[in-house]
Amino acid sequence: MKKKQLLIFSAFLFSFVINAQNKLDFNIPQEQAAFSSKAKSVDPDFSKQSIQFSKAVGDTLYYQDFTGGLPQGWSIVNNNSSNNFVWKWDTVYQNGQFSSPGNVIVSSTAANGFMSLPSDFYNTPTPGTGGVSMDTYFESDSIDLTKGGTITPPTNIIVTYQQTLRRCCLGSVKHVLQVSTDNFVTFQEYDATNGLALSAASGTVVNAINISTATLGSSAVKIRFLAEGNVAYYWMIDDLAIIEGPRNDLELRDPYLEFNSSYTYNPFYNQIPCDLFSPLALSGFVYNNGSNDLTGVRLEGDIFNTATGIGNILGPGLGLVCATSSTPIALQSGIIRDTADYAVTNNPRFVPPVLGEFRVDMIATSDSVDENLGNEDYSQTFTTSDTIFARDDNGYGGGIGPGSYARAGQTGGTAARDKFGTMYIIESRTGNGGTWKVPTSITFAVSNAASNIGVTIVPKIWSYSEDSLFTAGTINSAFAGGEVASAFIPYTILSADTNSLLTLPLDNGTAVFNGLDSGQYVVGWEVLNTNGGNSFEIQSDASSGQFQKLVTCFVDLAHAPGWGWVDANPVIRLNMGNLPYGGYGTIGIEENSNKSLDFSVSPNPNSGLFNLEISNRVKTTYNLNVRNLLGQQVYTENITVNGTITKQMDLTHFEKGVYVVSLEDGAEKILKKVVVK
Repeated sequence: MKKKQLLIFSAFLFSFVINAQNKLDFNIPQEQAAFSSKAKSVDPDFSKQSIQFSKAVGDTLYYQDFTGGLPQGWSIVNNNSSNNFVWKWDTVYQNGQFSSPGNVIVSSTAANGFMSLPSDFYNTPTPGTGGVSMDTYFESDSIDLTKGGTITPPTNIIVTYQQTLRRCCLGSVKHVLQVSTDNFVTFQEYDATNGLALSAASGTVVNAINISTATLGSSAVKIRFLAEGNVAYYWMIDDLAIIEGPRNDLELRDPYLEFNSSYTYNPFYNQIPCDLFSPLALSGFVYNNGSNDLTGVRLEGDIFNTATGIGNILGPGLGLVCATSSTPIALQSGIIRDTADYAVTNNPRFVPPVLGEFRVDMIATSDSVDENLGNEDYSQTFTTSDTIFARDDNGYGGGIGPGSYARAGQTGGTAARDKFGTMYIIESRTGNGGTWKVPTSITFAVSNAASNIGVTIVPKIWSYSEDSLFTAGTINSAFAGGEVASAFIPYTILSADTNSLLTLPLDNGTAVFNGLDSGQYVVGWEVLNTNGGNSFEIQSDASSGQFQKLVTCFVDLAHAPGWGWVDANPVIRLNMGNLPYGGYGTIGIEENSNKSLDFSVSPNPNSGLFNLEISNRVKTTYNLNVRNLLGQQVYTENITVNGTITKQMDLTHFEKGVYVVSLEDGAEKILKKVVVK
């Protein structure tokens, strides 16, 4: 389907948070058209001199570090007459039942004093009562924006300050900056949380909020910091400045590599098979922060091949292999319109010429000189492989699975038929068609949790269609295509599998025999047996997950059936059929180790006598294991592979049935089933 602007569907799109450890959403989210300023880590050298964008851009119109107390002319107001829980000036943080002295703001001038709302301290005397809701603000005197009449009132005004914040406990709680030019007869309100999640702690950060929509060239302004509805935690503010913003300032927000740009929901891939690489577009929201209108605004991208090769053999890269750009647009002043414009490159779209590593450099440009450099560019890397789809970037840890979520008051992961998976999209270098679409196995980065042991799972692939999603409006409708690939034999997780990469073969289903048509698929597993209430979980990749698009990870809990999307990036890799593209060769860029392990069993089925042919271009010692379907080990041996070897096996003295042969070296594990007649 063609790319859709999600605002079209806002009439039926909504989300809700389940009473769980994590969010479980059975609808699709609305893409945001407006963005708040991002919080930045505090600069230890932050001062009234260093807060200017540059000598050519801005001027410090006002500065306040709250030395010695509340400034003259400022005031503290309590809107809740039932208590005296108000903002106060202090040099120490007064902690309470949910905080500690270590929560104090680490601002540049904290020792001289800061503004504090110690909600924990106020409510600690009455624990267990739910706390008293606070409604209080502190307000400035009139602030002259003309520097005593020496400058014309600026049109682009930015308030910047240092803060530490932890908010509680409902989404309706307010932590805002209010701005007025008529002594608060009227005012505008700006979010001061920067999207900080409930109960999360910000640490000490620098906030920058453009208030130009409120000032509009006025010569004086008043500001308030309002906290309303919170009952716990804290908010501290220090080192406030008002500065004149830049005239020309482009910002690139939410940059993304559109590997599958014809779909609304499409994943980022750290590795992608070269033959399944559809023409790549680059996208992002370009925002005009400056006071001038801008023309010729473009999103530009340069793509470099930084290394070529296959497996562990890498050579020097080709350098710049593609330069691309979006259609030029015009952006009004950020003062007039506080929105962003979506841009996507289209001339040309990139197709990789070789296997190897690539770097994408993106930048937002215009016909004017940008006066605030550093917020308009972005870089990202990826690798073209010959067999492996991987969304993670090898920076994974922790654990995630059905047991991380709850629905209908019950935790998932502890019942048979729980399902979990992540999205992959199959396209070819030409956009559709192609013959290299056979899924062979799925690799899971199993967590180190002991609760994994004894859980029986089946690797699976389900067909998914966002067209059905938009038509019916629920996630469940998008899975109407059902299961297309699985394993013939379930697998029971062993202690040796924890904290390692586990590769399970796919040998059953239409996709295994006929290939995958172009489209969206969810790759993951289904739980068959929990071994008395255990839960299978794999590691997640937070570093790549922060820029993955939403609605690309899914869970279906057995006790309350129905697919829902979850905000996570689990380490689930899809391995495709080893049919080479052009002259790229047959050896793939394998998981973490960059080894090229493969082995085959022949004949199969057999009478108990069979051969293992094992190949690896890197000298490696493997643990060879044979287990029955109960998970009992019937044979083990360490073997060293350097090239190709043939190993003769004899299971004639064991019972007839199905056995699983595995090769593992601590970093990866590959399995084959053997049928002994």
